[in-house]
Amino acid sequence: MASPAIEFADVIKVYQRRFAGAKVPALSSVSFEVARGEVCAFLGPNGAGKTTSMSILMGFIFPDQGHVRVLGYLPGDVRGKERIGFLPENFAFYRYFTAEKLLQFHLRLSGRKTASPGALIAELLAKVKLDSYKGLKIGKYSRGMVQRLGIAQALLGDPELLVLDEPTSGLDPAGRKEVRDLILALRAEGRTIFLSSHILSEVEQICDRVIIIDRGRLVRAGALQQMLAEGDRVEIIVDHLPEDIELALKEQGASVDREANRVRIAIDTARKRELAEKLWARGCDVISLTPMKSSLEEMFLKLVGGGTE
Repeated sequence: MASPAIEFADVIKVYQRRFAGAKVPALSSVSFEVARGEVCAFLGPNGAGKTTSMSILMGFIFPDQGHVRVLGYLPGDVRGKERIGFLPENFAFYRYFTAEKLLQFHLRLSGRKTASPGALIAELLAKVKLDSYKGLKIGKYSRGMVQRLGIAQALLGDPELLVLDEPTSGLDPAGRKEVRDLILALRAEGRTIFLSSHILSEVEQICDRVIIIDRGRLVRAGALQQMLAEGDRVEIIVDHLPEDIELALKEQGASVDREANRVRIAIDTARKRELAEKLWARGCDVISLTPMKSSLEEMFLKLVGGGTE
């Protein structure tokens, strides 16, 4: 069985303020795994520990305690790093370079040997749909074009693992869709993608797994669709609702909303049959019964107490 693409086990990281001497815990016994070939979102409010975790993952800093492996290697091991592509949140390219020249420059920096550098660069520019703009200076690119060029740069080494920090940050809807489609295409190639994002609706569209941290602690990790299904509810609309049933429902955590000639009830899916039978027995006409799937945003806000990205 293949080892996980990313493995954190009981990782602890504490920063010490230089002058005050106070210790600030950034990560407290964080453990999670990312399987090979999946797209995993790493989520949390500001100050949750995402940047620290990504810095450890990339080998920029080291944990104080715990076990970390990336593609089976210690973070920072050259054998692992040459198989990783990285796109930081805040990056800048030489504005006077063309895309073609920039990728030639980064290819030389990477040390990758290829029989036909020109063919490789042309292939990457076509993959990110910039082949028609390869001779245009980067200073004239839109933000979305620069972001896609950044992903092309991350792909220069033909990586198994892509680490993308806020890949759609600051993009307009068209730019976000272009990057989203590119990520889905890269997943189809079998690459593992580990990304952070504050656009939770997009995470729902492209990710297989979600990891949520808050205040340096792991809050939740698992397959996205399974996590959303656990919060499934159903909306039942009836013509009327006896007061004793309404009181019992509210005590059980159900939502009841009375309108002019109907009542809306939101209840856990597991209890829908029991409630429907009770309503029919009391002479209530069930007008409709509709599944209500939880959104990632709803789940995220419940888990982190309303924190924001």
